[in-house]
Amino acid sequence: MVDIQQVLSKLNFGRVDGETDNRFEQCFIGTEMLRQVLLPQHSLVVGNKGSGKSAMCRLLVDDLQKVKPLLPKQYEEIICVPAYGLQSEEEIPTIELRELNPQTVDEFRYYWLSYLGLKVASTLLRNKKIEALVLKSTNENVKNAHSTLKHLLVDVGLTEQKGVVARLLHKYHKLKQSRSSKSQVKSYDQHIAADFKQRTGVSIIAMLEAIDTILRETKSLVWIMLDKLDLLFVDDINKLRASITGLVQLLVQYGNQFKNIHFKIFLRNDIYRQLHIVNKSHLISYTTDMKWRGSLLLKLLAARAVVDPHVQAYCQEILGEPVDVTSVILGSDEYVLRVFYTIFEPTINQQGTEDQSALSTHQWILKRLVDGMGNSFPRELIHLGNRAVEKQREYDRIEGKHNSTRLISMKALKEAFQSISQYRCDTYLYSEFPHLAKHFDVFRGSDSAMFHREELYMLFEPLSPKGDEAVRAVFDVGLLMPLGNNVDSSRKFKVPLLYRAGLGITERKRNLYPKQRKSTYENDLVKANKEY
Repeated sequence: MVDIQQVLSKLNFGRVDGETDNRFEQCFIGTEMLRQVLLPQHSLVVGNKGSGKSAMCRLLVDDLQKVKPLLPKQYEEIICVPAYGLQSEEEIPTIELRELNPQTVDEFRYYWLSYLGLKVASTLLRNKKIEALVLKSTNENVKNAHSTLKHLLVDVGLTEQKGVVARLLHKYHKLKQSRSSKSQVKSYDQHIAADFKQRTGVSIIAMLEAIDTILRETKSLVWIMLDKLDLLFVDDINKLRASITGLVQLLVQYGNQFKNIHFKIFLRNDIYRQLHIVNKSHLISYTTDMKWRGSLLLKLLAARAVVDPHVQAYCQEILGEPVDVTSVILGSDEYVLRVFYTIFEPTINQQGTEDQSALSTHQWILKRLVDGMGNSFPRELIHLGNRAVEKQREYDRIEGKHNSTRLISMKALKEAFQSISQYRCDTYLYSEFPHLAKHFDVFRGSDSAMFHREELYMLFEPLSPKGDEAVRAVFDVGLLMPLGNNVDSSRKFKVPLLYRAGLGITERKRNLYPKQRKSTYENDLVKANKEY
């Protein structure tokens, strides 16, 4: 007989941070999403914060062999090059790219071109398999291209040429390059190319052409993995937009020119929607969305639980059949639910709502982890599971025994959700969109989650933006759910359950017209005006 208290002490669903999560690789669920990411045409991977973008990027960067069955078969070598911008760059410490200080979209486009070219070049020259393939090749073009890269990286200070003979060869190479530099500049934007060459001693296009030659002739592929772009300019939203717009324009401009260099840009959904790009609709073929279905989320939670052998043994004893991570990942939805309900109580009482009947626990959870645009989040699900475990252990200590029929009671789960809602409000709404903080505040303490469009106009009137622009801005972050065809035509909206507890929204007075109720924010505003 398994000791339930011991099992509860071992139960853990892993970390919510994709970069440090120690269970992601063992419990990887999103295989179909990964297949979409790996398609050559999908260069923009778009998803909300907490959807697993960074975790997927980390999976590919750390060890591609773990997903070998999903990789394209026509290449001898596939190389992932992580790139997060010069602010976090350690491998390019001496070049003068930092001094370029780009401001406009055009300046950022060439900034990214230079930075990414140097990143890929330095990565290729460190790759032993590429070096072996170049040495083995009988094609003089690939050997010359590899030699060119070596000399270029000496010029920019990324590598050091050792020995008298090597230094003499480098000087000869540099003299030879200078004689042909004029023709290279004419084929490119003269001002930018000349400025970059003056600063770094390298032609950007010549560098990229050499890289592409090496990759094509050695049957190799480079994926440039761009993640954490939202951290580039946290205090300057306009500069951030210019930076990412320049990057996306670079993708469109050169995505087809260099066949063996593929971009994989992991981008937050709200940032992508705010980008002003000419012919943005054309980017649909470049884009894949990270969307989590409810069944995948439940599978993720169950798989993460049974990683621990104590929890695994407990689930097997309850079910009377084998349970492990692989069986959960490959199992049917029905099997996953059976495992899920060895951990959680089967129903949650809907007290205080219109529907007083019991709701299945998994439905209760999934219903509360959806934002106004219908997105669900693995991060909040994992956090909810861990907080529920903490609450259950706390109840067991207070009561001196375990009173639930399963590891986690509905009481612990409901209590845990309150803190998850608060966490989402603090770490997403107010943290990522501080310019909309006053817009979020108008919902605090409201006695209903339902709002008419005219009421929203009234609440947003003292703020900027206001009117329809404010409604759309709040919708874009997921705080409003339209009760109609779309955000522009809907007359009514509601705040999703994910944010209600965190904002102190209650349902005390239902079905009231806008003029019959006011938010706490508006009441305070009216009171202040009267006092004034």
